[in-house]
Amino acid sequence: MVASGVQLDRAWVGLGAEFGAALRDWSRHVLALVVEEANRRGAGTLLIAGGLFDRTYVLPATVDYAAQILGTFSGDVVIVPGKSDWIDGTSLYRTHRWASNTTICSSSEYQPAAPAPKVWTSAWTSPGGAVPRLPDAPGPHVLIRAATADDRILAVPSLVRDPREPGGFAVLIDGDEPEAPSRRVDLPDQPGLVADLDVTDAADTDALAAAVEGVLTPGDPLVLRLVGTLAPGVLLPGFSGQDRNLPSHVVLDIDALSFGTPSVDPADRSARAEFLRAMLHANTSDVRRHQTTALGLAALDASVQGA
Repeated sequence: MVASGVQLDRAWVGLGAEFGAALRDWSRHVLALVVEEANRRGAGTLLIAGGLFDRTYVLPATVDYAAQILGTFSGDVVIVPGKSDWIDGTSLYRTHRWASNTTICSSSEYQPAAPAPKVWTSAWTSPGGAVPRLPDAPGPHVLIRAATADDRILAVPSLVRDPREPGGFAVLIDGDEPEAPSRRVDLPDQPGLVADLDVTDAADTDALAAAVEGVLTPGDPLVLRLVGTLAPGVLLPGFSGQDRNLPSHVVLDIDALSFGTPSVDPADRSARAEFLRAMLHANTSDVRRHQTTALGLAALDASVQGA
């Protein structure tokens, strides 16, 4: 059984504190589920294909936790370090004690995994390591290297991932079926939701706020993905990312959002028109230009109304 991307102690920058905490808790739980499922299926070898942890952020106690959990597997464990947990002389793979059933792959060249000679593995030994030469070995075999885009290498998606990305399953390799060497093993899905909201019809800021309120869910972390075209003058809850106007468990995603451009009559010399012309040429990001324009238009309207 092959699993990848457990992501122990990953920071999850951009998903906010609550979403990140939920995914870190889940990563510890799903590692135990992987071992449980591999034992239930009677797998002889459990192979962790990269992304067991993030070596930039992982705590030593978390590495010890992983070693203890993997040590409860009834067969052999092979860990193949990937881009986020690459191995060298100072890696936590080298400085921590692992159970007697656990082997750490430390070669960047493809080599057969001792407990499962049909499986050939290659470890990342630096964050930008060179792609190793593919082996010219006789007979059927499966090549595994984490985070490698090559259709000749078995791709196993991350178990714990950004909720906007696919994944969440392991792979079972049956040595007795070389013509159909792998099949998917589904595991419980991770916490967190993704909701899309088309804002094209939001005529003003209040309408957008009401639409956002309609898709919010209590409790579960949520990525709220805004799509469509936002009309000029409609204020977003924030310039980017998470904002104080949204609940703390909600992350705002505006990567797919486009911004409407206000039309200005060339003959119009009013303060409003001059402001819009100036903003059209402002050297800033689209979202900041939109927000600044919307704030300026609101201020001009308030001034006209005597506020």
